[in-house]
Amino acid sequence: MSTKRTPKIEKPGILNTDQIRELIECKVIVGWDGPDDDIGKSSFDLHLNGYYWKLPAGIKCSRYSRVVDLIKRVGGKKKRIPKIGLRIFPDDEYVYLFELNERISLPKHFYGQGTGKSSIGRLDILTRLIVDYEEKYDCICPFRARNYRYKNLYVEVTPLSFPIKINNGDAIFQLRISKGDFQKLRIQSEIIHLFTNLMKHERGGSVAGADQTNLRLSLKPTKDGTIALKAKRRKEGFAPLKLSVKKPYYPPKNYWERIEKESEDILQIDGSLALKVEKNAFYILRSKERFILPDNIAVYGLAMTEEVGELRIHHAGFVHPGFGRLREDKKGTPLIFEVRGHDVNMLLKHGDLMAELKYYPMSSPAEKGDEYYEEQELKLSKIFKEFRNED
Repeated sequence: MSTKRTPKIEKPGILNTDQIRELIECKVIVGWDGPDDDIGKSSFDLHLNGYYWKLPAGIKCSRYSRVVDLIKRVGGKKKRIPKIGLRIFPDDEYVYLFELNERISLPKHFYGQGTGKSSIGRLDILTRLIVDYEEKYDCICPFRARNYRYKNLYVEVTPLSFPIKINNGDAIFQLRISKGDFQKLRIQSEIIHLFTNLMKHERGGSVAGADQTNLRLSLKPTKDGTIALKAKRRKEGFAPLKLSVKKPYYPPKNYWERIEKESEDILQIDGSLALKVEKNAFYILRSKERFILPDNIAVYGLAMTEEVGELRIHHAGFVHPGFGRLREDKKGTPLIFEVRGHDVNMLLKHGDLMAELKYYPMSSPAEKGDEYYEEQELKLSKIFKEFRNED
């Protein structure tokens, strides 16, 4: 293997497609062998290498330990993913930890931030990136330890609504790399307020000022009358969802139900619509605000808190530069919220505050090109076909 080289990336910001490829060529990232389209405008996919551990509980690393050392302490045994795939069920009492093919050694001033892929989060699958010598989940800092050149990467996978089937090589997690600390790179709100073309209201017109840093819930029906999508309760005969399918395959009516205005889950409160979120149920919802991002800004959506009362709210993945700009109707594209109820039922009202937005500059503008979810309203994971009118 050729020697690791320092990448010639000088300008601070989130790295684009070509800059990520430069990290791979410089051997900052090793083990990456995915297709070209697994490197996106501001992130790249990580791939399972075929091995996993079935653990009695989740683990958390420290700045002085490797993940494999922690696994040994809890008695985990390394296993190979079967050729026919590994089935995992929502009620499984074990935690599944998968080793990733990629390893990474970030130079000084380079940082990594991860999140589950959008198509995975929309399946109600919890994922966490665990990295050698990193105290925080989903984060990678420049290398500090002396004895190991590369950090090994692992992802913890927990399905909550549907049984799933995992195969060797699956890409279920993505990583964003920055030149400069993410906290220091973040574009401050007083500067964001100067922009007038980052997003639009669902009723039309540009969003301005402080509203550009928040996302609120939309319960406005789509063209086909859908307000929300709700995962069906698991039943006997539910076929495990294969995460590696490359195009829409599963009929949505077998796994999801559409909630419309006439549904008993929709209420009227003070003239506005409200959704009754049932305990232990999972929903796909969308934002009122609609993005039209330029090619030199990337966004990360952070739930106001991951746990809001009796709800868990999460935004589905990173928001890439240029998102919404190529949409045919020119109205911009809303973001998707993944919402799970906990121990009691709870109401969410139209316009409720759901997430905070963090804006970051790109180190170099991203290439132009559309995204799979560019035309989304209430969009399921890409493994599902579209709902038909009769569904």
